[in-house]
Amino acid sequence: MKYFELYQDLALFLAPPAFAEPLHVGRPNMGRREAFLAYVNEIFDRRWLTNNRPLVQAFEQRMADFLGVKHCVAMCKGTIALEIATPTLELKGGAIMPSYSFIATAHALQWQEITPVFADIDPRNFTIDVKAIESAITDKTKAIIPVHLYGQPVDMDPILEIAKRHGLVVIEDPTQAHGAEYKGREQAADDDEVLSLPMFPELSRRQCEEVSEVISILSSQPEFA
Repeated sequence: MKYFELYQDLALFLAPPAFAEPLHVGRPNMGRREAFLAYVNEIFDRRWLTNNRPLVQAFEQRMADFLGVKHCVAMCKGTIALEIATPTLELKGGAIMPSYSFIATAHALQWQEITPVFADIDPRNFTIDVKAIESAITDKTKAIIPVHLYGQPVDMDPILEIAKRHGLVVIEDPTQAHGAEYKGREQAADDDEVLSLPMFPELSRRQCEEVSEVISILSSQPEFA
């Protein structure tokens, strides 16, 4: 795998390409067709399409186990998960996010009347630049939303330190880096200070220490999730 340090390393600037043929950024990884069709046949045979059906329960449990979290609530898409997370956290004001991300991250905030504040990105991995976060914080800032991109996790430790120092909520958006590891652990697996929204996605993390008790219920009370 080719790693990029500077923009001059990109094929756009006549550097050798990372892949032998064009690779569309939105192309999904497809599983085995036979396994997928077996699940479809099971759904048809059971005639149970909604209301917490068995495959949803199985999916949520397997994802919770995979990420090492207590609760996993499946959503139809990441945009909806972000829209649910923000009112759950009672967020108002502004949230700092990277200037380079899928538009749904900003849309989900704006639709909840939260102002997205764009911070610059690190050219080495296209994720949010930690140094740019500090300069973007104002008295209206309530959250930081780092986006793990193209399978590359954000450097989370300094972001969590900034959030704790300023009393901010951290909401991870790892939609494009599901299963990526940060310092030897799965994204959203071990940190008690992060509300995380992994791919598919789940509403399944804890709160910053300064957030209200409502958020601790999110992690400690399964009926809340």
